[in-house]
Amino acid sequence: MKPFTFHLLPFTLAAVLLFASCEKDPESSAPSNPEGTVSALVLNEGSWGANNAVLTAIDVEEGTVVDADWFSSKNNRGLGDVAQDILVYGSKIYATVTFSNSLEVIDVHSGAATRVDLGNRRPRYIAATDGKLYITCYSPCSVIRVDTATLAIEATCPLGTFQPEGIAVAAGKAFVASSNISDAAGTYSFDDKLYVIDLATFASPTTVTVGCNPQDVLPLADDKIIVNYWGDYASLPAGTAIVDVNTLAVTQTGLALNRMSVYNGVAYGYVSTYGNPTVDYKTVSANGTVADLPFSLSISGKPYGITLNPANGDIYLFSDGNYTANGTVFCFTHSGDLRFMLEAGMLPKKAVFL
Repeated sequence: MKPFTFHLLPFTLAAVLLFASCEKDPESSAPSNPEGTVSALVLNEGSWGANNAVLTAIDVEEGTVVDADWFSSKNNRGLGDVAQDILVYGSKIYATVTFSNSLEVIDVHSGAATRVDLGNRRPRYIAATDGKLYITCYSPCSVIRVDTATLAIEATCPLGTFQPEGIAVAAGKAFVASSNISDAAGTYSFDDKLYVIDLATFASPTTVTVGCNPQDVLPLADDKIIVNYWGDYASLPAGTAIVDVNTLAVTQTGLALNRMSVYNGVAYGYVSTYGNPTVDYKTVSANGTVADLPFSLSISGKPYGITLNPANGDIYLFSDGNYTANGTVFCFTHSGDLRFMLEAGMLPKKAVFL
């Protein structure tokens, strides 16, 4: 999905499951991939309506593509229409595919996947804790809870009328971005809140105001989450806020991040504006301090996503291919040196590491 400045609006404005075993997944690191060279997967969103979302398998040590369409190679079928999010949890990889209305559960060892049909829910983002998946959905606007042992939908928490996007879990709560909605005439309205759901009751969420059109929600520290908001693309500005998960106090950073990724308690992100070729790369700490990266990063095209490797802090930037060609993965060391670049699929946006 395109950020507020130069990408398409969220899909309602325009246009990351089944099991290989019945064991409940613990919240732990995934085991080493037996294939050896497949050490990361890049989620390529694909073009809306084209059913061309793919997972690109790469070897991060060698900086090479192992399989340009790894999911199809392992399962003899495509991933679907608009891959939105991906998560490694326990021994499984979970991916949401919005317009295919599916949740894919992929075995880390074999790559074999089982598709969970989510009806017409249009799943978006995923968070996981205590053997449960929490998935935001457009239709109806809600969060569903999925048990990782049975992959049954255990419960649904209705939200309001605004479509939910990012989600993070912390301190026994789910924090969910409440973004926007359009009417039959195509007029859009925007929310400015996060829903706060008590996971024990999974009902009657409260709200906290963060800024117009919130999108990504990520854990930042034990007691903090960070959320970016894109504004209304006109008069209401974009920004980034930090929320205390216990008190729900909100700290505004004065920075508008298109996308972001967290490494060692610091959020790394980029800021770009429509028609401006300059992209600024920034960091935000848990106390709200904003800083420039101490080095410059240069990629071809516009960035469409960012992921930091949790093992070593390598910075992965994904270019959009101008929406007409495959995008590119650029990998930089944590000190800013380019390690490698390689071709991915259409609209690469996020990586997970195995």
